[in-house]
Amino acid sequence: MDHVAHASLSSLGHASWSARGVSHTVFAIEGMRCANCSRAVTRAISALPGVEHISVNAATGRAAVDWDPTTIALKKILDAVTRAGFKPLPLGGVTAASAQRAEHRLALKRIGLAGLGMMQTMMFVYCIYAAGSHGIDPAIAQYLKLAGLLIATPVLVYCGSPFFTGALRDIRRGSLGMDVPVALALAIAYTASVINTLRGAGEIYFDSVTMFIFFLLAGRFVEMTVRQRNLSATEALARSLPSTVARIAADGTTERISPELIRPGDLLSIPKGAVIPVDCRLVEGDTVVDESLLTGESTAIAKRTGESLLGGAINVGRPTRVIAMTRTSESMLASLVRLLERTQAARPSITQAADRVASWFVVLTVSLALAAALFWLFAEPTRALPAALAVLVVTCPCALSPTTPAAIAAATARLARLGLLVTRPDALERLARVDVMVIDKTGTLTCGAPVVEVTDIKGEYSRDALLQIAAALESVSDHPIAVAFRAHANKNVTADSLEEFPGKGMEGRINGTWWRLGTHQFVMDLTRPHAGAPGTPERTSATASATANSDAASAECADPHAEFAPTGIFLGTPQGLAATFSLTDGLRPDAALAVEQLRGLGLQVAIASGDEQTRVDTVARQLHIQDALGRLTPQQKLALVQQRQAAGSNILMVGDGINDGPVLAAASVSCAMARGSAVAQAAGDLLLLNDSLTTLAEGIRTARQMRAAIRQNLAWALAYNLAAVPLAAMGWIAPWVAAIGMSMSSLLVVLNAARLARPRGARP
Repeated sequence: MDHVAHASLSSLGHASWSARGVSHTVFAIEGMRCANCSRAVTRAISALPGVEHISVNAATGRAAVDWDPTTIALKKILDAVTRAGFKPLPLGGVTAASAQRAEHRLALKRIGLAGLGMMQTMMFVYCIYAAGSHGIDPAIAQYLKLAGLLIATPVLVYCGSPFFTGALRDIRRGSLGMDVPVALALAIAYTASVINTLRGAGEIYFDSVTMFIFFLLAGRFVEMTVRQRNLSATEALARSLPSTVARIAADGTTERISPELIRPGDLLSIPKGAVIPVDCRLVEGDTVVDESLLTGESTAIAKRTGESLLGGAINVGRPTRVIAMTRTSESMLASLVRLLERTQAARPSITQAADRVASWFVVLTVSLALAAALFWLFAEPTRALPAALAVLVVTCPCALSPTTPAAIAAATARLARLGLLVTRPDALERLARVDVMVIDKTGTLTCGAPVVEVTDIKGEYSRDALLQIAAALESVSDHPIAVAFRAHANKNVTADSLEEFPGKGMEGRINGTWWRLGTHQFVMDLTRPHAGAPGTPERTSATASATANSDAASAECADPHAEFAPTGIFLGTPQGLAATFSLTDGLRPDAALAVEQLRGLGLQVAIASGDEQTRVDTVARQLHIQDALGRLTPQQKLALVQQRQAAGSNILMVGDGINDGPVLAAASVSCAMARGSAVAQAAGDLLLLNDSLTTLAEGIRTARQMRAAIRQNLAWALAYNLAAVPLAAMGWIAPWVAAIGMSMSSLLVVLNAARLARPRGARP
């Protein structure tokens, strides 16, 4: 198992270590199919010394373990899984991909053989049924029965082996999983058929045996395919790193290294079409990147030299060079993988409840079959075995067990592709119930970055020309205010002799004319030669890093997530003022549409912000939100949410700042912005990767559809069993009909849940 351990530990930080010395790992488990399987793995690992916590999810085939590495090695944990009858696998890499392909091929082989055997057996057995009351030559009948035996035996031994293996594993553990009634029905039907064939009298059920195996395998194959597809978002993230990366040494030579060896400051060469291995900064060559895997944004994004790139994005532009800013394990890609792994390894409460029901249902199934057999033994012995078989088959809990996890997995996968990451296992259940959305303003409804607005124009200059002049003056600064102006830069408008006046503004010459951008007094002094005229010693070096338009503005914008007050910034020449600008925190482009969609879903939308009430009111008016509170401390935000929850509201809280941490943790369900603080992300149940608020509306819609699908599946499973059990017990349903009905019921449940994974408006 060493190769599994090493693969698990080396794959994108699947194993990590906390400050208190506890190791954490997530790995896949092959062979888990029901709640009893996950309980067996849990018991096997929990019994080991040094294991502090374990969470196993049979629906996703994931296990998450926290253990003390000074007490126990990871190899012993993996060995315990093997002894429990399962196979541990890494989540990503060649081993995981090979295991998935092997599982797929083996399932197809078994389905193919079972289908061929089913058709051949039915051809022989049908001749006996077709003869009916007219009778058939005993020698021919015996020949047909022996032919059915010869065909059904390899189907039972090879194709049916997973059911018997699972049942034996359950019995050894002293539990009854859903393989137990299946194996019991197959064993009884086959044994009775063999005995009746050898003694030349009585009913045979070889056709029912092969049909039952075929439909069960087909149903499980569909379930496996849906599960693997639903987990594709995580697998794509986990497998997205290249096997090697080109690192450029100080002497200009290039070497190929593993992504795990990348260190901050390394210069890397990224060819066209390659995955960017770590969070980095573009240092040579503008390019275009595809961040759809990380953010759900389908449109490629242009990146300029100096801008940051996310690990996991794809370079779809020209070859370029970047400087690594993090290690592979510390990149955004690695953090997203860890969040997904945590969610997929945990089991939501609604899934645990469904698993408990399915476990008790197995006991009930066996009891009902025994009761039907005993009844018919006294009433009409020849009908005892068919009735018992029909009850065992028709009430198999295969349709009940995947009801909830299939729906949750499909909904989670759909939202991940849209850019909304579910980071808590119960988040979707709670999201489906929300009726009030409380949202922070800065960085959520607004962009969290200054936006330039022209508030006054003097003379004959156009708005665009003035913005281009201001951008030229700010071209040497990296300050957030300067960045806001540079968004309007024109390569044909350039400034020379650029210099900064601390606390006042910028000065430069454009096409022979001196311009100033900054405070009102600073710009007006340019019109008076005796005060700050060009050429006076008052100026300082133009290489300063910030544009000091005013002391207040500089202090306020030092943090890119700070609130941006409308600030007067003036532009002028020696002839006088030319324009007045203001800096505001602009609304996100889709904020109004998102609020409209949320209202369409029946939600009340409220703003709770720490910003000034006047600014909050301005945003609220633009979005037609009546309930908007400003100047709230973190404690007041928390009290507001708790008060509304006490009144019966289910609150969805959306925020991005450090001060939002407490209220995000206290809300019924919470969502943090991906570009927000680490505290907010840790407290959130959901993580919005693409900054598009309309994705939240889609998330609520999907959560409600998931809840409806779970209810539909549970209602169908209940109605099907209530209708089918009496008919089977009375002998009105033949075992082969019961096999078809049970398999179709399971298939219906899985396909109904799979609909959630499709984008809205997609065809079935």
